[in-house]
Amino acid sequence: MWKNPQTIRELLERNVADFPDREAFVSVSYRTRDWIRHTWKEMDDQSNRLAAGLAGLGVKKGQKVAFMLTNSVECYYTYLAIHKLGAVFVPINVRLVPREVEYIVEHADADWIIAGHDFLSLVDQVRGRLDIKGCVGIEKEGEGLPGWVESFTGLMKSSGSPPDVSIAPNDEADILYTSGTTGLPKGVVLTQANKVACGRLIGTSCDLSRRHYGVPRLQNVFPFFTSSGCSSVMMMWLYFAPVVILEETFDAVKTFETIEKERPTTYGGAPAMFVFLLNHPRFKEFDTSSIRVLISGAAAMPEEIIRKLQAAWPGIKVYTTYALTEGGTGGTTLHAADMLTKIGSVGHPWAPDQEIRIVDDQGQDVDPGRVGEIVLRGPNVMKEYYKNPEATAQTLRDGWLHTGDMGRCDEEGYLYFTDRKKDMFVRGGYNVYSVEVESVLYEHPAVGQCAVVAKPHPKLGEDVLAFVALKPGEKVTAEELLEFTKDKLADYKRPRDVRFIDSMPINPTGKVDKRSLKAEYLGGKEDESDGL
Repeated sequence: MWKNPQTIRELLERNVADFPDREAFVSVSYRTRDWIRHTWKEMDDQSNRLAAGLAGLGVKKGQKVAFMLTNSVECYYTYLAIHKLGAVFVPINVRLVPREVEYIVEHADADWIIAGHDFLSLVDQVRGRLDIKGCVGIEKEGEGLPGWVESFTGLMKSSGSPPDVSIAPNDEADILYTSGTTGLPKGVVLTQANKVACGRLIGTSCDLSRRHYGVPRLQNVFPFFTSSGCSSVMMMWLYFAPVVILEETFDAVKTFETIEKERPTTYGGAPAMFVFLLNHPRFKEFDTSSIRVLISGAAAMPEEIIRKLQAAWPGIKVYTTYALTEGGTGGTTLHAADMLTKIGSVGHPWAPDQEIRIVDDQGQDVDPGRVGEIVLRGPNVMKEYYKNPEATAQTLRDGWLHTGDMGRCDEEGYLYFTDRKKDMFVRGGYNVYSVEVESVLYEHPAVGQCAVVAKPHPKLGEDVLAFVALKPGEKVTAEELLEFTKDKLADYKRPRDVRFIDSMPINPTGKVDKRSLKAEYLGGKEDESDGL
């Protein structure tokens, strides 16, 4: 009988009932380094054992569980187990520094931390200042666990079933932290219903369906701690039941090897990743002919890259998405059929429930062709910012999510993303908020004024450039400023380029005129460095 799942647990139960012995997931094990492949029933069994173990430890419905781990099969075990208990998943970027991690765990009111061995030393630096019930350490082959953590492997050996917990569509599911315009991360609260809608809408926009034959195989390397990893890909997987092939990290040769071995039909990544793959000197050494679909996120796909992709994979279909965490990764998709006729567009809102408008500062609709703020609504839009009613009220107004992004729609309703109102840009697939970087630079006693902007990068898309005006009589070098940020910002947020100027240009409203800075100093040049 057809079912309409309303929660994450119900989505998994449907797949286990429909496709128990069908391959569901392929990835590396963090603990053993072996590549693991599981059927839907095996994924259910593995997550059941972990859920039972976590329940025995004391994890209960409504409690917050912070999670730090690189891409691996253990990410999927943990996500499913947490939601079988009705607990709330709080992923943490593994590239953050201790004070950033401490802030998120404390702000989220996390009760538990589950972390891979590589990140336990970081947790150890801050756990004494946190009000948590305990920590679970995920083993790494050849390495022991400290005495203050519970063993993940031990929990995975639990017998019996997890407790039968009542979970409703409006229950909180995830809290995903994203940097904000105040300089401090904000917790995006997504409900069970938000997450289910995310999977249904983004999958539909990319022409997915629940197939009993010709099952798609989706390979990707989106970090699981991002909304792309634990919302977009995870929820498409649960809703439509394709095979997901999760890479551990982005490495071009390993990506080629995995494509050749696993024969995916779809590859998901950011435009910067496709550039790395296309330009790699060993590209033609590998058989990548199984690829028929590319799903691109983070930015509109440039025409030059589309042409190169078509040459590499004749007949390739490219779907370009625009999405944001607050929207439950909701947004728009440019359908593959439009990839050359609507160059630069990010497409239409996700059918059937996503809606977008372009509005002016008074919230009134603007005419087609005019730039305004992108606002959207739909069942995937966040419930709120956690413990931040002021920011919630500012962002969610009259039933619409005000994204802070600028764009325009043409006469046919295609969206063109033009700018980020919130001073956020994307470096190699990672979001960087200017104000967060500026806040750290201002902590240095020699910095009088600073402005952080994006500068073009041929491979990463955008990179971090800081303009600095020193206080009178103060001296500091660019190298010293870069060193100063090392323990305060994740590596992808740190400026790669610091330029000293006498004073900042100011616009009529009294704010730093960043457009003027970029026009005067960048001169259209791109940085040729290629480190992520």
